[in-house]
Amino acid sequence: MSAESFNISAIRENKLLARREVLVEVSHHKAPTPTRKDLREWVAKQLGVDVSSVFIRKIKTEYGIGKSVAEVHVYSDSKMARIIEPLYILARNLGEEGKKLLEEVKKKRSERREKKRKRKK
Repeated sequence: MSAESFNISAIRENKLLARREVLVEVSHHKAPTPTRKDLREWVAKQLGVDVSSVFIRKIKTEYGIGKSVAEVHVYSDSKMARIIEPLYILARNLGEEGKKLLEEVKKKRSERREKKRKRKK
């Protein structure tokens, strides 16, 4: 994170879902878009929460400007995040653990489909 500067532009409290919705502006002139891991660690450090409760929803990069805007959800409890966030967001943010979770869910879905097919016959 040499030439990158992060700035929290907005924080919105969502009490119903027990999370904070944060907009982060990243300036990265002559550098690639920051990784989700770097962004998660920075947001967690700034807000004083555990990295496991921070989830990057979207990073939108402006072409040629060297500026990105990230949409981040910060949950009060990581268990709540696993219930609310879609599987693809969990897989993107949790790395290997997320990929295993996604594969496990896909396997369960395919097993359910097979059972339904057998019942119809």
